[in-house]
This record gives sequence, structure tokens and C-alpha cells, in this order.
Amino acid sequence: MADQSKRKGKKTVSRRVFQEEETMTNPSNRLLTDLFETFMKAKGLEGLRERTLEEHRTTFKYFLTFLERKHPHLKYIDDINTEVVRDYVYYMTKEKQLWDDHTEASMRFKTEKKGLSPFTVNIRLRTLKCFFKFLYDEGHISENPTKRVKLLKTEQDTIEAFSEKQIIDLLNQPDQRSYAGFRDYTLMLLFLDSGIRCNEALGLKIKDFNYDQGIIKVPASLAKNTHARILPISKKTAKSLKTLIKENSVFESQDYIFLSNYGQKIDPSWIRSRIKEYGKKADIKDIRVSPHTFRHTFSKMYILNGGDAFTLQRLLDHSTMNMVRKYIQMNSEDIKKQHHQFSPINNLFNKKK
Repeated sequence: MADQSKRKGKKTVSRRVFQEEETMTNPSNRLLTDLFETFMKAKGLEGLRERTLEEHRTTFKYFLTFLERKHPHLKYIDDINTEVVRDYVYYMTKEKQLWDDHTEASMRFKTEKKGLSPFTVNIRLRTLKCFFKFLYDEGHISENPTKRVKLLKTEQDTIEAFSEKQIIDLLNQPDQRSYAGFRDYTLMLLFLDSGIRCNEALGLKIKDFNYDQGIIKVPASLAKNTHARILPISKKTAKSLKTLIKENSVFESQDYIFLSNYGQKIDPSWIRSRIKEYGKKADIKDIRVSPHTFRHTFSKMYILNGGDAFTLQRLLDHSTMNMVRKYIQMNSEDIKKQHHQFSPINNLFNKKK
């Protein structure tokens, strides 16, 4: 009782006085840009290709541009919540002026149209999700603000393939008497014969080609999914590649198979523009004329000619069969031909005759 009387009327403390000050100096509340550099270093150490790293950097700049325009006060990682991410998706879908973040393109393509396509929005959202998932997994943030934000619904890939006539017309366009024309002709043969990606084809070196075995080796460092693979090619394509390599002997540096007129490695955008021009000369309309369409054409013709889907999956370097399915867009005439060839009724009664 005596002890209690001594404490009576004296000041007591139940809560910490300096708790708020400690919270304010919370090390987790770091600049968004600083943590992005941490993310990039980690992804670089994981072996991501330079092209993929550059895509991450580009799409992150788009996000920063959005913050500068709509939420200039948000600079720290703790400022970004689910509401901000959803606002970003809404901005891209409904409010963003086309080409306004591309100085050169904005001058060339003047338009009042607003809103990116769902496909483009999803590309930018996926990279943002990857960034924030990394921060969450590494313990930099306690909650992932992108986890509950879903990708937009997109229409199923409807890229069509070339018809046989269109293929012949395209192959007839390059002037094979010129170096560039023969190179483009050989490149289109390779696209059609193997389904190889444009970036992979232009990165091929002489050592990746074996004429005697009739194969092209796509090294892991060149493959999109970092999986090395072997692509068999026809004798016609192999012979054309061998001739092109001989033509390249006039250049001092001839490591790469496909070179410019100056003996330099070719930029993919340049080849895309040349193939598009060949499509115009061949009067091909209502279908995209591009290296990627050659890839779709290879896929469809491979299946129609009796190839199996699992081998096609390996050749295309796809991890899932669902991706392979998207590459095989058959029209009604293709389906009719296949039905006529494999119809149980046709086969049953034809045998009896």
C-alpha cells in the first residue's frame, strides 16, 4: 500500500513518444526509380536478353510519364497502390493520345484518336506486373499493387497465312540478279521453310549453318526463349544459303549470313519494310505482309501437309500447345480439304470401291 501511495499522481507512459519519427524514416519508402534499377540489375544477372531488358526500361518510362502527367506527387514506392495502377490502365485505354510519347512518330502520324489497343495495354501492364512482383518477392514491398489488376480481354489472334499463289508472287518480286534481291529471296525461303523468327534469322552466323546435314542451329543466346534448337531445312533453302555465303566473301567481315550491301548486320525493321514493299508490288491485299506472316504460313502448311503438332511446337520454340494453336489459322477451304482427305465416310466407301 505504501508503494502505491508513492506512485499516486505521477506521470505514466504507455505509448512510445518517438514512434512517428521512426515510421517517417522507414527505409522501405524508397524512390520508385531507384527500385527499378535494382530490378534491372537482378534481371540482368538472371540472363535476360538485352532486347527484353530494353523493353522493360521502355515500358517503365511510359508508366513514369503517366505519373508525371496525372499524379506528379507520387514518386515513392509506397505511393503506388492498386487504385493508381487501375488509373494507369484506364488512362492507357481511354485518355492517352496516340503517339504523344514518340516525338518523331507524333509528327508523322497526326491524329486526335485516344486510347491504346488492348494488346498494347496488356504488354505494358505485364511488364509492370513483373516489376512489382519482383519487389514483393524480394521483400521491398508488403503488398503487390498489381496483383488484383487483370489484363484486358483481347480478340483471338487472327493473323492469316499466305496462299500458295501469294507465296509464289512474293518470291518472284526480289531481283535475284542483285545482291540485296538474292539475299531477300533467300531470307524468305528460310522464313517459309523453317518458321524461324525474323530476329533469329538475322542473327544467324555462318557457324550456325550446316549444309551437309541440312540444318540451322538457333543458339540459346539468339532464341527468344533462350532455348537452343535445331531447324531442318530443305535442299533448296540450304543451297541458296550456301550461295549467299559465297557472295558474302567480298566483305571483310562475314560472320553473319544475312548482311547489308555494306557488309553489316541488318536491322529487323529494315527487312520488315522491304518485305512489306514486296507485298505491295505483288498486289497482295487484305493480309499483313511481314516475316511473322511467313511464320504463320509455315505453321499452317506444316500441319496441312501431315506434320504433327508436337514437333511443330518444338520447331516454333513455344512452351505451350495453346500458343501453337494461335499460329494455325485455317480458312473454310482448308478445313474442307482436310475433311475430304480424312473423312471416315470417304475413306470407308472409297476402300470398298
